[in-house]
Amino acid sequence: MMKFDIMTIELRKDEQVLDDRGANLFRGLEGVGGRLKTTNQRLIFEPHLFNIQKQTLEVPLNQILEVKPRNTWGIVPNGVLIKMISGQEYKLVVWNRKKLIELINKIK
Repeated sequence: MMKFDIMTIELRKDEQVLDDRGANLFRGLEGVGGRLKTTNQRLIFEPHLFNIQKQTLEVPLNQILEVKPRNTWGIVPNGVLIKMISGQEYKLVVWNRKKLIELINKIK
C-alpha cells in the first residue's frame, strides 16, 4: 500500500498532533484531497501530491470563531464549517465529523 501523507510542515515547540485524518478542503469548486492534522495549536491541511491546488493551509486555533457541521452539496452530512474571527470560512469533508468538531471546540 502506498502512503502519501508525508507531513511537510514542522511542528513548533510544544506542539503535538492530536488527530490526523483524510479530508477534502473546498477551494472554489475543487474538493482538494489531503490530510488534516489537528494539533494543540493549529489545524494543518496538507494536500495530496495529485491535486491541482497544492497549497498547505494552516489555521491557528485561537483565530477560530466557530466550528459546526454542514451538509456537502446541501444534502450529504459529512461536512465541517470553520468560521474564523476574520470572517474567512473553510469548508471540509471528513469522516466522523462529530469527533473532530468536539476536539476542536475542546482545545481552541
